[in-house]
Amino acid sequence: MPSIDCLLDREYDEEAYNCRHFAGEAWELLTGDSRLREVNERNMRPGATAALFRGLKRVVGPTEAPSIVLMDNLKGEPHVGICYRRRLLHLNCEGPQFVLFDAALPLYRNLRFWA
Repeated sequence: MPSIDCLLDREYDEEAYNCRHFAGEAWELLTGDSRLREVNERNMRPGATAALFRGLKRVVGPTEAPSIVLMDNLKGEPHVGICYRRRLLHLNCEGPQFVLFDAALPLYRNLRFWA
């Protein structure tokens, strides 16, 4: 697997580069699959992921191999990240995070994993 180090200097911008952009870049780096670059607010909602995730299966996570994580913050707003080596790779306003899922659980709920 390639190193994620090149992603850890990214800076959050609500419009230009947020968790959707970051997850798309990370997923493509780790898997070669560019489908997450198509993610927007409409297709991140539960029930709207079928076309985007065609060919992927919902899996039990956290996973060792890369998987896509759809989740909601405590306000119910959708977020997307990558699970890799049983950790969450995600971008928020504080910058890139690569943390154990236990550290992320107080901030996110309704985690769904796809691989």
